[in-house]
Amino acid sequence: MILEEVEFLRTIKKQNRKEYLNDGKSLRSTARAIETIAQSIIDISSHVVAQKHYGISDTYKGTIEILANNHIISAGLSSNLQKVVAMRNVLVHQYLDIDFRMVWKSIDSLLVDAPEFVRSIQNYLKGTSN
Repeated sequence: MILEEVEFLRTIKKQNRKEYLNDGKSLRSTARAIETIAQSIIDISSHVVAQKHYGISDTYKGTIEILANNHIISAGLSSNLQKVVAMRNVLVHQYLDIDFRMVWKSIDSLLVDAPEFVRSIQNYLKGTSN
């Protein structure tokens, strides 16, 4: 699901920034794609942390940090993904008026970080199957 949403975001980035910001369907669908990616990352991270008995975090961002502390993902990726989770919280709960200019900027890093997360988890799973 993460990689499917990444591919969708790649199609969004074919638009220019002005087109994107003036297209309500793109804004809403991008928000939903980011929510889906972030929630999938949260769910997978929580499952791995629980499976390996790495401890309990009281935040989603903390769960991702636990993965880095246990060398399942890199510290840099952990930091980037924690920002995605923070954005997800804003998108889901609408704590603030959503600044889609910031969402647009975040897509580029998400296009790199989400597939890297998937690869890291795949590598982790390969290592645990032996």
